[in-house]
Amino acid sequence: MRALPIFRGHGPALLVLMSTFALSGTAGAQFGVLRRAAERRVEQKVDDQANIAMLIEPTFDNTTIEITEERLDKYLAAMEKRRASAAANRAAAEAAAKRVELMRDSARAIERPAERAAYERSAQRYNECRSDVKKQLDEAAEEKSRALMMQMQTNPSAAQTDPKLKEMFALVQEMGTAQSKGDTAGMQRAQARLQALLSVVTDSASIDRSAVSKCGARPVKPASMVQADALTARADTLGRAASGQGGGGNGVPGAAVGMTDLQSHMFWERMYSWHSGMRKNVPITVTFTRNEYNLLVSRRAAIWKTFSGAE
Repeated sequence: MRALPIFRGHGPALLVLMSTFALSGTAGAQFGVLRRAAERRVEQKVDDQANIAMLIEPTFDNTTIEITEERLDKYLAAMEKRRASAAANRAAAEAAAKRVELMRDSARAIERPAERAAYERSAQRYNECRSDVKKQLDEAAEEKSRALMMQMQTNPSAAQTDPKLKEMFALVQEMGTAQSKGDTAGMQRAQARLQALLSVVTDSASIDRSAVSKCGARPVKPASMVQADALTARADTLGRAASGQGGGGNGVPGAAVGMTDLQSHMFWERMYSWHSGMRKNVPITVTFTRNEYNLLVSRRAAIWKTFSGAE
């Protein structure tokens, strides 16, 4: 077919002119986008190969488990499900957070700093005094124990005739037998009976009673402090529940992906490390096998999508 007359003799020059015109407009912009995308793909492949060359084989155990295709897909699906649930519950979580702040405001309003400070000073004085009483009780019990042991050594026959010495000797033997068998519960039972025999004071109420004459009664918290602390405790409990309702935290519960909670957390940590390194264009510092790394690269888009709402 013959060319149109207007183009005769001007083929090469006209093609150059048309190409220049096209590249100067929309077509040129599109060509630039394609070129830059291709360059990025080439650069990414180079970076991936460089990271693979730096990998150090990890050690798998009961805490760190291998990132396999099945585990990764299951984990990403569980994270997506958790994100959806968190989004659905966000309004309830925000409402709970507001209630938490109101409780904290109420606690601050009830609080009387001067009363709390006075209580804390008196409580500190009491505890120091009580510690001295406890130390004296312990020293008295040790002295009584040493006296009985000395009596047994100087008069061995007394261990067979004196009821108290006889029982003490039997308990010491019982403790030694339990210790040789690794019977912790048996040792604790024999020790408790020995302490009772020697009148050793160990429970808190008994120590308080012994401390009354020297230290006075244990200080009582003022009503304002009790009420403020109760509100703060309720706010803390509600705050933890609201955080869970809102989907906070890292990873997913182990039961959701067939792992222990510790394994699930470590799985998330390793994925996040890879994702963070790739996103920030820094070397991958956590160890992966070559298969794990290649798998993560192949799931790059899915991991990007999942982690975009999980940080």
